[in-house]
Amino acid sequence: MREQVSFGLPKPGRALIGAMIAVTAIWVLFASAINWGSAGQEIFLWVVGSDDILRGEVWRLFTTFLVHQPTGPGSVGHLLTTLFGLYFLGASLEERWGPRRFLVFLLGSGVFAAALQVVFGWLIPTLHQPAFFGALGVIDAIAVAWALSFRGQQVRLFFVLPISGFGMILFVLAMNVLYVLAMEQRREGLVTPFGGMLAGFLFAEGSPVRRRYLEWRLGRLQARAAALSGAGKGSPARGRGRPAHLQVIEGGQSKKPDKSMLN
Repeated sequence: MREQVSFGLPKPGRALIGAMIAVTAIWVLFASAINWGSAGQEIFLWVVGSDDILRGEVWRLFTTFLVHQPTGPGSVGHLLTTLFGLYFLGASLEERWGPRRFLVFLLGSGVFAAALQVVFGWLIPTLHQPAFFGALGVIDAIAVAWALSFRGQQVRLFFVLPISGFGMILFVLAMNVLYVLAMEQRREGLVTPFGGMLAGFLFAEGSPVRRRYLEWRLGRLQARAAALSGAGKGSPARGRGRPAHLQVIEGGQSKKPDKSMLN
């Protein structure tokens, strides 16, 4: 079957619009406070990912993928890359999954990717990065999830090159591998993108984790249905096992009832 190429601009849903507005507002807040206010960069470093996560500052796992470089060269591009990634691939996923599942996926993939950066940075000193931030892991998770969910469609890479879902996965994987081989430092760290790709594979449609989860839910629903069915069948049986002591008394003018039956 010939693959369908997607040309039109996607229509974002409420969840995607809210996520894009939130990311932009957070960037504007930090950029204004640092560049035009009296705040120092310490306020920004308080929410980025770092080794402090291992020392109990767990909130950084939930904030590091929400913040982007607020000052200096490349700061605007860092934000726009995230917004473009969210817009061009996230809209289709939200429409397919619904806003609730889409937002849970964004949050879960961001936390998962950041956690892998911390763990592998601790295990392998070469991959360690003192501070990391940005949503590249989330964008890579969306790319892999989109590729698995829309296998028969294509998108325009860089608005020009048609690429299939499988080609999208290969492109993202190749780019991340090249960065590791070159040991080129990235704002998000070298492990975070791979964590995002793994999250996209594990939590998207057709993934083994999701399949196990759906099988578990189906088993629970079947067990509950069986329990309710058994309870429904058992109620009449108890009624039949203990019949009421009733007796029909024939009435009429020709025959008087036995008064002992009325006591």
